[in-house]
Amino acid sequence: MKQFLTISLLILLTINATAQNRKVDLKENLPFNEVLTMAKQQNKLIFLDFGSLTCTPCMYLKKIIFTVDSVADFINERFVSVDYNVGAEKKRLSELYGVDSEPVLLILDQKGKLMHRMVGKCEGDELLKRFRQGIDTANNLATQERKYAQGDRDPRFLLAYLETLRIARYTDKMNALVKSVLSGPLEQLKEKFYWDLFVKYNDDPVSREMLYVFDNKEEFYKLFGKSIVQNKIDRHFSAKASFYIFGHKPPSKDSSFYKMLNYLRKTDYEKASEWLAYLTPAEYKFTKWENMAKAIDNSISFNILKGKQREMYMKMMAEQILWYSEGKAALPYALKWIDALMPELTNPDMIRSVAETRKRIKQKLETKTPVPAGNKSKT
Repeated sequence: MKQFLTISLLILLTINATAQNRKVDLKENLPFNEVLTMAKQQNKLIFLDFGSLTCTPCMYLKKIIFTVDSVADFINERFVSVDYNVGAEKKRLSELYGVDSEPVLLILDQKGKLMHRMVGKCEGDELLKRFRQGIDTANNLATQERKYAQGDRDPRFLLAYLETLRIARYTDKMNALVKSVLSGPLEQLKEKFYWDLFVKYNDDPVSREMLYVFDNKEEFYKLFGKSIVQNKIDRHFSAKASFYIFGHKPPSKDSSFYKMLNYLRKTDYEKASEWLAYLTPAEYKFTKWENMAKAIDNSISFNILKGKQREMYMKMMAEQILWYSEGKAALPYALKWIDALMPELTNPDMIRSVAETRKRIKQKLETKTPVPAGNKSKT
């Protein structure tokens, strides 16, 4: 009996080990005319996967998700599938279908007409859900766009369409639709439909809707719960503050920057000081580096940020000055922050990283600044 149970267990283990052994049948970089011909001959739709050999989310889909039996069986049964990861045909089709990121998954009909678009990685169940919507001719992207163009404004339809646009990463279309739907009286945000739409799709911290909610937060706390309202405010203001201080363009040239900066200077919201620690220096980024350093110095001296957040702030602000400042006037400030930070650190990796930053600041300070040609003395 014992031997029988052992053999049965080994059989079960073998079955489980080999159960997930199928994968999506992805051809690579085929001429598109061949793909169209194959789709007609096999009476299948077309699935195009745009990615690259170095794209981590792309590799995750191919190695983890496309090897799930249920996913592979569903796609292989219904689609001619091609992976475009390199070459002229990838470039041509990317331009034709507006592919500007990766991974991008497209569902086309047998004539090459776009039916559905999905961007980014997801898990197997979610991918199957997206594919099922893509082949549903009453509910896919192409149909929803047609319904909207024909005037369908049913609230349930609009929410479904917005979610499809989000998954397709048609950000401009999504934002325009959100703005259109929310263009009425601000009081409508107190209704569940408009609130749900605002929470999920409005990500502009200085939009009229966001500032209205901010100004009337106590009322919205009672309507929808304090944690939900605060999470909405905190998520987008934090993200925008980080965008401005770590971005690669002068924030001062963005009109929304000053709208946000001036608004937060007038509010007593708990996290406003934290956001201002990033926004106030950002005003001078790429324009007046010494002024930026002084603003950072004030934030550090006032102890606005605490603990690990303070450590990361001092390190990252020093690195901002090191990486981007053209002159040397701001560098002594960065060196001062690093020297103040070093004794507080305990993590070996952090210590090594900060030490490397200090070394590079010193090197930049000691490098002889070239004299402009017009100022060279004549001999």
